[in-house]
Amino acid sequence: MSGPGPVTLVCRGVAAEWTRTAGRGFLWTVAVPLTFALPLVVTFGIAAVAERLATLPGQRFVAPVSTVNSVYWVMTFSVSVMMVTAAYAHGTQRRGRTSDLSTFLFPRAWTVALARWIYYGVIAAISTLALLVIVMVTLPHQFPELYGAVDITDSAGIRFLWTVPVYAFAACGVGIAAGSLVRAPSAAVAVLLFWVYVAESAMNLLPHGFTVQAYAPFLNAVAATGQQVAFQPRFGRNGSLLYFILVAVTLFLAAVVLPILIRRISGLRRTAVTESGGS
Repeated sequence: MSGPGPVTLVCRGVAAEWTRTAGRGFLWTVAVPLTFALPLVVTFGIAAVAERLATLPGQRFVAPVSTVNSVYWVMTFSVSVMMVTAAYAHGTQRRGRTSDLSTFLFPRAWTVALARWIYYGVIAAISTLALLVIVMVTLPHQFPELYGAVDITDSAGIRFLWTVPVYAFAACGVGIAAGSLVRAPSAAVAVLLFWVYVAESAMNLLPHGFTVQAYAPFLNAVAATGQQVAFQPRFGRNGSLLYFILVAVTLFLAAVVLPILIRRISGLRRTAVTESGGS
């Protein structure tokens, strides 16, 4: 009798992750609150100070903010928080008393990795969507002097509403890949943060740096959302978002699926050699 199929195992993995993280765990008491708190505090803190400066008599020197520059901190903080949370969660699967149980329940390791990508990716997508709505609706009402032009219904606002959640979902796949490749969960988090905040920004300092930087996946993803940045998307907006998704999928396959295939092929070869030697 054959075991459950991959779809069943992935669904079980999502349910298992929901059960594992329910209650007062790190995800719901730290990660998700930070996902909301960091961009909201920074966005509205900056907005309050800028609005105050703009309304001082004779001090109208602060340029108004358009929709394309209204949600930068959501992408900067929220996506990164959920991505490193996914990396840490997946990196800890090999530790603790439940590691053997996880192996027994999910003999196909890639199914639990995919389940975690779906689980954390959906949370990231829903969280960023909620934040986008909160920010783009609140800013023009609370800070009309500088943010009166922000409009969730214009072309830039509508683009943010679907591209940023897609970006957040795909970024969690990169996090799962990092959690698989880097054995220490804290090191996986450090690698991701260094990549996003240091490596990609510093690429232009290298010889032919601007050419190399044109392929930086996270910079392409941010530019693809419509956010106004100095970086020019390498493949156009939609193409750059697709490029980031392909990078996420490729890293996931290379980190999660490929090692399993290599181990299976090696096992089959050893079995074949043993059988041929015994005959």
